[in-house]
Order: sequence, then C-alpha cells, then structure tokens
Amino acid sequence: MRSRILLAALMVVATSAHAELRRDEGIGFYVGVDTRVTNAGGIYNGTPNPNLGRLTMLLEHGNHYHSIGSYSLTGPASLATVVDTNTNNQIPETFTGDAPLPLTPGTGLYAGSLRSMVGSSEYSYLGVGSTHSLTGFGPNDPMTVLYQSSGGRWTGSLTGVEVGLQLISYTVGLKVGTETDTDIFDSGDIYSLGDGTMIDFKPVFWVDDGATMGTYTAGFRLVNLSDGSDVMDSGRFYFNFAPVPEPGTYAMFGVGILMMGAALRRRR
Repeated sequence: MRSRILLAALMVVATSAHAELRRDEGIGFYVGVDTRVTNAGGIYNGTPNPNLGRLTMLLEHGNHYHSIGSYSLTGPASLATVVDTNTNNQIPETFTGDAPLPLTPGTGLYAGSLRSMVGSSEYSYLGVGSTHSLTGFGPNDPMTVLYQSSGGRWTGSLTGVEVGLQLISYTVGLKVGTETDTDIFDSGDIYSLGDGTMIDFKPVFWVDDGATMGTYTAGFRLVNLSDGSDVMDSGRFYFNFAPVPEPGTYAMFGVGILMMGAALRRRR
C-alpha cells in the first residue's frame, strides 16, 4: 500500500512538472518544424504529410503538443487535395467548447484599453518560444519529454530561419502589441519573431475600453523570412477574444435597464 501511495505521489509531481514548463514566463506556445514524412492513421494513412518541413504553431499540452493550424488533406485518399488549414486552427480549441479569451482592463501603456492577460485557461499563456529552448536538459526532464514527443516529430531545425508572424485577418478594433509597443502591425502585416532558435515573443491583444461586446478574432500564419532556408510557411490559425468591461460598466448597464423598465411601466 505504501509503495502505491509513493508511486501516485511521484506521478502527481511528474504531471505537475509537465504542466508548468515555461508557463511561469507566460509561454504556452512554441514554433517548430514538422519532420513527419507520411500521415499516420485515418483515411490518409501512409500518404505524404503536407506539413513536412513546414513551420508549425504548437500549443504546449503537458507532455506533448497540439499542432494549431497545420496544413491538411481533403477528399478521397487517391485524389487528396492539400489545404492550408485544418479543423484544429482556433484558440481556444473548438472541441473544448471554451469561451473566447477575456480582454480585461489594462494599466500603464494599456490604460484605457481591455487587454489579454494570463489567467486560469491554458490558452491564456500567449507567449511564444522556440522548440529549441527545450533542448539541453536531462533525458527525463519535462522539457526534453515535450521536445521529443510524438516520436520527435517537431524537432526539425530552425537554425538560420528568421520566423515571421503574418497577420492575415482581424476583427476591426482588435490590435496586437507587446509590453513596449501597442501596435506591432502598424507598418505592415509581418512582424519578425527573430532567429528561429531564440524566439521569445509575448503578444498583447487589446481593444479600446469602449469596444462593442462580441468576439474579436485575429488570424495568422508563420512565414520563413530567410532566403537561404527551405523551411516552408505554416497553415492558418486564429485567436479569439471577448471584451470584459470593468464592473462599473455592468452597473451602469444595469441601471439603464432598470430605468427603461420603469419608463415602460409608467407608459402602461
């Protein structure tokens, strides 16, 4: 019995370690290069993998990644067509049913805005690192386990690759910044994340504090900005947000509803 309790405790510690990784830095996403040659499983089993040699946005999910916005195949296996997106191309991931990430009141540079912040959702760790930042640790270290997950699928070389984040669509009013720059796309639709082996990018998504309620979406792809590299661009992926006004805004809204109700009663 005692050995079982000890084993259970060790499993909890291991799981907890896997769950942390670089999240204390705000990083929950990684850029990697797909090395899988052929698809495994499903109707396209054994067919060429359309993501081979492509940049991929990866969501850290404990001891493995979820690829976000990879290329995919459609149609019968014998006549498969490659498309630059797939069903798992949304953050939060669609299959979870999670609500869009909240945008809450900002301070400092973002005073007067509603901005993204790290919260309880695993998707709120919006910082992006390189898969190469997970190398150089012991064989059983959680960093190594994540890096080598899926049979080492995401260990393609990023050496010599300048990775760009291309903005391909956005809801009017939604902007993307950093802690020092409120709009990284004010002069173009591509923002350099730098050397692929040293990416350390922490975006801030925001809207004005008077923004209309609803879902705000930004769509992206990862692009290779280096001439001397044959690493290819990623598929499309999207981040979804919803403004959450200050409590006082709700209170004013509630007063307004009450006043409207009183006026209607007087008319009756």
